[in-house]
Amino acid sequence: MQWKNPGHEFDTIGNDFIKNKKLIIIGDNFDQANFYINKSIIDIVEFLNVPVKKIRFSAKGTGDGKISKCKLWLVCKIYKLDKENAIFITHYHHKNRDISYKLVEMLRKIIKKPIYDSITFIEHSMSIFAAYASDKIYARDTCIIITSKCTLNCKYCLNFTPFISHGEDISLETLKSDVDIYFSAVDYVGFFQISGGEPLLYNDLSGFIEWLSKKYGGRIGQILLATNCTLLPDEATTIVLKRYNVLLLLDNYTLSIPNLLNKREKVIDFLKKNAIDFRNYDAEKTFFKFFPPNENYRKLSDAELSARADKCWGLQPYRNLKNGHIYFCNFSSFAVSAGIIQDNPANYFDLKQLDRKHKKLLVEFLLGYSELGYDTFCLLCNGIDRSNNLERSPAGEQAKKKFTWHDDMTLKEYEDLNQQRESKNIR
Repeated sequence: MQWKNPGHEFDTIGNDFIKNKKLIIIGDNFDQANFYINKSIIDIVEFLNVPVKKIRFSAKGTGDGKISKCKLWLVCKIYKLDKENAIFITHYHHKNRDISYKLVEMLRKIIKKPIYDSITFIEHSMSIFAAYASDKIYARDTCIIITSKCTLNCKYCLNFTPFISHGEDISLETLKSDVDIYFSAVDYVGFFQISGGEPLLYNDLSGFIEWLSKKYGGRIGQILLATNCTLLPDEATTIVLKRYNVLLLLDNYTLSIPNLLNKREKVIDFLKKNAIDFRNYDAEKTFFKFFPPNENYRKLSDAELSARADKCWGLQPYRNLKNGHIYFCNFSSFAVSAGIIQDNPANYFDLKQLDRKHKKLLVEFLLGYSELGYDTFCLLCNGIDRSNNLERSPAGEQAKKKFTWHDDMTLKEYEDLNQQRESKNIR
């Protein structure tokens, strides 16, 4: 989205939040806040420093999506919810989010108040609430790349591994500096992901996790670490993963690389044995063919590029932290590191230059607003989800060699080069 009124894009909803600074959370438990966050929702909203009220509304017997209207009406009357100047949040375990959606729908028919399900609130609206009602900056997510070294060479790697001839570690001093700059601007982040490359290759992973957790753990909902399951954590890393409740995200490339199956099983057994939590991704997962470009996007107008970005940007999984900058599109940041595009100030927010008086600008950027309304990498990107109609690639399909990017490279050329290399190997 292109900025029209910088610093004031969310004034309408923000002013509603200023009038309703209390949070009332309704649910049958107040546990895991999100698929990626193991902390309770109560712990997550604590940094806002606003009154929080819990109302237990049992979800038992609602598996068919039916909620007792009479029971809900009675709860609203007993607690006089129509008299409360508050924001209402429905919360159930993320596996039961349909119940949260249904409860929102029913509550809106009974009380005329701002009502959100917890997933929507945590992933979007809480950033606005924090800025307007609490004068704080909340980011749903941020990713930091600690190494471009990897044990695989995935054809459509989100980090452009096939175009990185020699991977390297980011120095611990640089990582610490970036994180310090980040938390000088951001008060709280929902989940903070450590990624690569393959982060288990990093030469001082345990030291970085230890430092990050001790210094900023109280301002992070959940520390995540992504791995392709080709390696086991070393002893020092295992200790800190468990000590600081780091959640591992286990990529699953077994359909493309069958010999990874045994390695993944060993990794999972190892994590269970050491009581380290993880999320195990489905083997059926696919990659978007988001690069190289399948058509000439340079011919599109600014308005057309902005419209494409709007279909894609809300789905971007993580903001990326690098060199004191926060990139809305992590793929754009990765493309810079791989030498595919030049860095461009229009693509990032310079945290070093942030004036706390203008913090709403950063919140707007984190939620998708920018100077251009699109990223300059959009000129070379096929996009993801609604902006990408291409047939997807099996997750983890391997590129046959390393490649050198050139300005006119196309998707067809890239796939043909891979096919030629594969044919040579077969012969």
